[in-house]
Amino acid sequence: MRRFNLPQNGLLWTTSAYIVWGLTPLFYQHLRGVEAMEIFALRVLCSVPLMLVLLWVTATPFRVLKMLMVPRTFFWLFLSTACISISWYLNTWGATNGQVLMVSLAYFLTPLISILIGVIYLRERLNSLQWLALLLCACGFLYACMSLESFPWITIGIACAFGCYGVIKKQVRIDTLNGLTAETLLMVPFALFYLVSMVGQTHWESDVDNVRIFLVMTAPMTIVPLGLFAFGVARINNLSTIAVLQYIEPTLYFLLAVFVFGEAMDMERLTTFLLVWAGFIIFSIDATRRAKLAKLVGPKKLDI
Repeated sequence: MRRFNLPQNGLLWTTSAYIVWGLTPLFYQHLRGVEAMEIFALRVLCSVPLMLVLLWVTATPFRVLKMLMVPRTFFWLFLSTACISISWYLNTWGATNGQVLMVSLAYFLTPLISILIGVIYLRERLNSLQWLALLLCACGFLYACMSLESFPWITIGIACAFGCYGVIKKQVRIDTLNGLTAETLLMVPFALFYLVSMVGQTHWESDVDNVRIFLVMTAPMTIVPLGLFAFGVARINNLSTIAVLQYIEPTLYFLLAVFVFGEAMDMERLTTFLLVWAGFIIFSIDATRRAKLAKLVGPKKLDI
């Protein structure tokens, strides 16, 4: 039973989620100068009550405590929490330290990293198009390592963390909202430890330029697009649609980095992006082809 009579257009809600996610660097410009760890800690604490509200609004049964009581589920949730924490932190650091372009590159790489992890860990077999996509992205990564002035650690860190996160989530059947609520709760002790250890040294306490308002707003900036995504993706049956929509976010990151924040787009970075873009285009073509094939032959689980 739905608590509100909302439009049921899954494409609208899912697209809206990716647009909000893609525009978040604009918000984080208001927090430049604030330590990324402080932003992360307060983002976690402020997200807990909002996650509970989101569970209620979407009429999602509360299963968090039951899930955490199962040792196997707790183990996988602990690992996924570590991965999403790294991704959140590095994303925040990049957005507040003039590295939006490299964060954008990370999200273009993530689906291909997920495929690579699947090959190594899950022994999945790839087709020729997937191998070609991986090869192009690997070339882009190696070129970046050789040509850029510093190692692209933020790009690799986010891509690997989020790629591992996706693979880990496949190991246990958990709905999106209960899963993220559990992960947020598992982050709370670490967030509290950091804030207690930094008493007297945080921007929250100084409240310079009304920074508290923006720190509190990090929670809805996290939860609102998640709610839009969870509501929308449940109403989309075509997997290829989701595979294409996910690139709205890094595309907006890229456009903001170059045309709004004025980050340098030299020949080295352009070459890296072109190789990665070629890889994800091939990946998207393959995902679309396989989704259409699955639709013809009947329901089938696809690892895309």
